[in-house]
Amino acid sequence: MIASNDFLLPDLPHIDASSSLDDLGAVALDHPTQDIDGDGTPDTNTITVDDSLVVVSDIDLDGFADHLSVVDHTGEFASWQFTQGADGEPHWEQTDHGRLGE
Repeated sequence: MIASNDFLLPDLPHIDASSSLDDLGAVALDHPTQDIDGDGTPDTNTITVDDSLVVVSDIDLDGFADHLSVVDHTGEFASWQFTQGADGEPHWEQTDHGRLGE
């Protein structure tokens, strides 16, 4: 497990902007420390994994992450949303990707 001060992520070896989250299920976000949406309730944690910055947010405050963004050491970034597909199966869907500064 990759540990933050307040929550655990399943082991994400070498996570970067090109990583697949296909095998990553729901991520518990037990004790977020930052309030990314400004509503006064902490909903986000930020950690470093290998050479990447990972931002994990629980916007609906159900205890599980809904958004995950990664910026790797090259400036590449990617964002995913945890959603339920048409088949009823939950999965991470990539919502954005690119390179910072371009």
